[in-house]
Amino acid sequence: MRDHVKAVTAGGFLASGLAAVLVGCLCLTLGLAGCGKGESADAVSAESAEVPRNVRVLNISPTDLEEYLTISGPAYPLRGTDVSAEESGRVDAIPHDKGSLVRAGNALIVLDRRLLEAQMNSANASRDLQAYNEDRTRRLLESNSVSRIEMLQAETQLKAAEAAARQAAIRYERAVIKAPFDGMVTDRFVEPGQLVTPGMPVARIIDPYVLKLKGTVTERDIAHVVKGKPASVAFDGVAGVAEGRVHWVGFEADPLTGKFQVEVRIENKDLKLHPGVIGRARILKARHEDAITIPRDAIVLRAGGPVVYVADGSVARQRPVRLGADQGLMVVVESGLELGDLLIVRGQRDIHDGSAILVQEKAVAADGSLPADPSVVTQAHTVSEAWQDSPSRGGVQR
Repeated sequence: MRDHVKAVTAGGFLASGLAAVLVGCLCLTLGLAGCGKGESADAVSAESAEVPRNVRVLNISPTDLEEYLTISGPAYPLRGTDVSAEESGRVDAIPHDKGSLVRAGNALIVLDRRLLEAQMNSANASRDLQAYNEDRTRRLLESNSVSRIEMLQAETQLKAAEAAARQAAIRYERAVIKAPFDGMVTDRFVEPGQLVTPGMPVARIIDPYVLKLKGTVTERDIAHVVKGKPASVAFDGVAGVAEGRVHWVGFEADPLTGKFQVEVRIENKDLKLHPGVIGRARILKARHEDAITIPRDAIVLRAGGPVVYVADGSVARQRPVRLGADQGLMVVVESGLELGDLLIVRGQRDIHDGSAILVQEKAVAADGSLPADPSVVTQAHTVSEAWQDSPSRGGVQR
């Protein structure tokens, strides 16, 4: 009996010891785990420390934006025609060759007119004879020496002779092919001594003092284009701009393109502009006053739409925006920004909502630029380049 009790007691101690060992191991494991967790948290905390991004900001203030539309196309002379011969004859002289500036009525081509001159002289002599005969017959009629019918015959013969003389004079004049209007001779198609026939083109003349540029606008822009509206026109290879005006606006849209024809006329009195060169006419579409306008580059396109970032102390805050009209580098913001906001205009591509930032620069111009920035990144230069070098207008996703 005593031996049995000792055995039971020994077994209990053994079990208790085993349990204590297990508890100790568990505690050790938990302790190690706790130590590891603490070390991991410190590592994560160290990794989450973000380096502030250097940014440039722009203080949002009300500005004006002029929105333009551009019409592109070749500029043709207001008038231009191939001048043709009306009489047959040999080319006797070319008083004004290619490149000559002429006035209306100046001779371009002169045909040999000797035969026509002889016919004109003969017709004039016949007219003079019939005029004498008509006067003599009238005096005889007054003295009742001739009948009334003889008088009528004399008057008819005189009228026929006068008509023949006028016809001969017209043919003599038409043998000199003249400029129909003031302009420039741009080509000639005959040579001295060449025989020409009626209807044969002999020269081309254009009116280069007024040019017309034809282009198209969409139904969205047609309401902003009216006759008489000023237009500034830039031409390839020509420094500066020329001033013109809208002369004609098509009333009916082209059934194939759905666009409306527009014609802009440009004065070219100094002949600095050459017909046929591509021109780009810029017409004021609308003027947005006291609007919130921001640089186009400050906008970041996200899956949900365009957003911008503003500086809130040392943190960047994301703002969704609704955009309006745009021109060059500038875009009107209809909602999403307020006056006085500090818009991030440089460095916004590398941040997100809540990013740490460090404001290093403050823009002094509405386009987000500083005086030290190159001119190619300023609004004025960009608008000029886009207008003169590109027929299309850039857009921003809205």
